[in-house]
Amino acid sequence: MKRALLLLVGCIAIFASLGLFRRPQPPPAGKTAIEFWTYAGGGSAARSTRFWRGVADGFEKDNPDIKVGVVADINQGHFLGMLTTRLLGGHAPDVIVADDGVIAALNQDGLLAPLDSYIQADKVYRQSDFPPSMVGDGYVGDTCYSIPWYGGYGGLFYRADLFQKAGVVPPRTWEELLAVCKTLQDKLGMKYPLAIEPQGAFWMWAWMWQNGGDVLSPDCRKITIDTPEVIGAVQFVHDLVHTYRVCDPALTKGTPVSELWSSGKAAMMIDGSWAIGLLDDSYPAYKGKWKLVPLPAGKFRFGFYGGQHMAIPKDSRHRDLAWRFMAYATTPLVQKAWSDQTGSPPSNLRTFELPGFADDHPHLVAMKEAMLAGRNNPLVPFIGELWYGRFADLVLDPVMPRADADVADIARSASAQLQSTVDDYWRTHKHFVQGRR
Repeated sequence: MKRALLLLVGCIAIFASLGLFRRPQPPPAGKTAIEFWTYAGGGSAARSTRFWRGVADGFEKDNPDIKVGVVADINQGHFLGMLTTRLLGGHAPDVIVADDGVIAALNQDGLLAPLDSYIQADKVYRQSDFPPSMVGDGYVGDTCYSIPWYGGYGGLFYRADLFQKAGVVPPRTWEELLAVCKTLQDKLGMKYPLAIEPQGAFWMWAWMWQNGGDVLSPDCRKITIDTPEVIGAVQFVHDLVHTYRVCDPALTKGTPVSELWSSGKAAMMIDGSWAIGLLDDSYPAYKGKWKLVPLPAGKFRFGFYGGQHMAIPKDSRHRDLAWRFMAYATTPLVQKAWSDQTGSPPSNLRTFELPGFADDHPHLVAMKEAMLAGRNNPLVPFIGELWYGRFADLVLDPVMPRADADVADIARSASAQLQSTVDDYWRTHKHFVQGRR
């Protein structure tokens, strides 16, 4: 990882020409400047900048001795490269918001400051106000390096009008999911009432965890996809298409979930909380007709929950002020503003208690359970290559399109190949696992 990051130094001249290598302009007299970085989110660079400039304005009003420089318009694909160049060049911003995987990469190379002393001394910020899994994701061993900003989760979107017509209620278990699908088929004539991504490695996390399985051992050194729990989860998703016939086989050939939802062919779809703010604009005919509930549970009630964290680079010149800005940005009022703008869930659980929040965001309130029962994928640097690359290629792609696929045989064969990826990593790297699992 270090060698890869050092290669980015060669890009400094390019980023300097974009203004991203220079220090911000000096602050007005009597003020101390801190610099905040995140990538463009909330739908667009302009929208992201507008939101974070509003957060900075509120913070500056409460802290008139501080001026916050906001950089919030960087494309997500370029963010890590630009940020790392700044860090290696000795021009670190004071506060960053980044995906948990980016935090993991920066952590591995010692580029972030520990936060434990700030958390212990702060009289307002409380880790207990945030979902346990996301708090845990900020740790390496017993040291905290980042705090939750925003988390996304998976859920079951369903057409409440069609459910009422068929006389069914949202399913809470895998068994109930199959029963609801059967009723929708029988009473409404829906051929394939459920839309999912059978080959989506991202979505397989939840199915696997709910069946008691995981991809790696707790120390992230041994592949465990050949266990009955993981094989059973993959088999269940396969059977939703080929045995129970409640999902359109076209989904295994690239047809997007949104196409079946938008056409009204599916009464349910599994999607992420990031879709909440988009559905009414994308499908105005269904406005007021859909609702959102946690994913149906298998043996356990787990679902994916992960996202963005806030952190202080080790070389920040103003760590105390940086922490003050982070603590402010994660307050319930600021988090509510984020939900109001994007439709995304707050990470601070006290936000749900604010007056009017439940009325304004009924879909989010219904999913608080999913946040508390959330888990994240292992935050090790090789997880992208391992899971979203090789597992998808070796297991999901050959299994899901074929009705006669031998899931157990394919999973066991892939296990040895995936183990080689893990072994290669640990052969040349020190022990590094972010998060408490």
